[in-house]
Amino acid sequence: MALTIRNSHPVRHNAAFGWACRQYLDQQKRLTSSPGYSRLRGPDRRRRAFTTSIRSPASHRVLVVGGGPAGCTTAYFLAKAGLDVTVIERSVRSPYGQGLDITNQAVEVVKRMGLLDTIKANMTGETGFALLDDTGRRIGSLLGTNAAQYESVENDELPSFTNEIEIMRGTLNEILADAAKQEGVKFRYGCTITNLRQYIDCVSATLSDNKQAEDYMAIIGADGVGSLVAKLVFPEGMLKNSLDPTNTFAAYFSMDLDKVDQMSYSRLQHGGGGRAIWVRPIDRQGTRASGYFITTTPTSTELEKLSASLTSGTQQQEKMAQLYADMGGIKDVVVQGMRKSDDWHFTRLVQVKLPTWHIGRCALVGDAAYCPTPLTGQGTSMALMGAYILAGELAANPTNPGAAFAEYKRKFDPYVKEEGMIPLGGRAPNIFVPQSRLAVWALRQLYSGFSNGYGKGLFKFLNSGKKDEDKFRLPMYKFKA
Repeated sequence: MALTIRNSHPVRHNAAFGWACRQYLDQQKRLTSSPGYSRLRGPDRRRRAFTTSIRSPASHRVLVVGGGPAGCTTAYFLAKAGLDVTVIERSVRSPYGQGLDITNQAVEVVKRMGLLDTIKANMTGETGFALLDDTGRRIGSLLGTNAAQYESVENDELPSFTNEIEIMRGTLNEILADAAKQEGVKFRYGCTITNLRQYIDCVSATLSDNKQAEDYMAIIGADGVGSLVAKLVFPEGMLKNSLDPTNTFAAYFSMDLDKVDQMSYSRLQHGGGGRAIWVRPIDRQGTRASGYFITTTPTSTELEKLSASLTSGTQQQEKMAQLYADMGGIKDVVVQGMRKSDDWHFTRLVQVKLPTWHIGRCALVGDAAYCPTPLTGQGTSMALMGAYILAGELAANPTNPGAAFAEYKRKFDPYVKEEGMIPLGGRAPNIFVPQSRLAVWALRQLYSGFSNGYGKGLFKFLNSGKKDEDKFRLPMYKFKA
């Protein structure tokens, strides 16, 4: 294939042409060695192949697609390194969303951003966890206290299901986006990517708000499961094989609570048949809460159809009301809150396991590349840590994004593989949201003993192994421009 020069200045010297040829051959070598390249065949290969033209330099411009925690954190650190960063986010509003946990080395990431105190000041204030019986009454004692309310978020003396830092997604997004904006990051809301094409020296993206092609040195897909960037760049077969659906479906939404129903701790009630209702406080006063319907099923056909994009939220809500109709306790309060909510979301929990996180100048971060599902409690933490490492590697090697992205995966992949596993060999959802009433009874007995102090020794034993920072240490990067 002939190499063409498409910049505005003709090549006048053999040295310049030789440089262009070397750049082309080097790019082709990196491309053909990519894990995804060998899977490109037929029409798919033609559609996604690199264009071997040289365009005008994109300088140090980076496009981040997705304004969630992964996208904002990536943008913050890239801008801190002196890169010109733009974030596009298709949503124009910031809903409460679900509660998020920041644990392990992700706490160190927000420390390095100078945001730990701000985040701790905006936590939900969740004080612990309670398991309820069929009437909605608490079984045993309240389990644990949020360790982050103490001077150190690393306090592990108290058994608790409430993680180090609990914060609502919308609140965390605002904090991270504000920090990125202070570093000069530009945000374009109500905007998404409609097309992209990779060249030797840049990648061109067409955005929905102006419908014009814009050149960047790199594009980062931080747009979650079903990433649009991934669909535009990665082979279709690779993406299909990367999805590992679980048998767990979750609905979540925010709701207002009457004073009698306001609690500072989270509450979980089982209904048998693979059903559970969970309520978690959003604010420290307990006036607002997140409601969850968690359903595990051995035959998921009906719920699969319900989670299809063509199914309306109203249809999904009616199905949940029917599915949980025989439950008592907190069910009526949650169903009432569900019907009044304006941020309803229902989905099947799916893990993403891609063999490569980049092709050429385009890379993925967070759920787009390695979604572990909320069942692991690691999604947000992995997103923050991955964003930090990706940004650090690209900042250290901006002239060779492909090599930077490969190093990002090499350093972070071992952590992802270990921490991204669903506990108990993937059986955790079936054990903690069981089908049989006998299993529900057994869980309640176990919880009662644990919450009354008999489980403290077991808790300390289970947490006596190596701490996360001993198993994985965040690299240190120099981000100052």
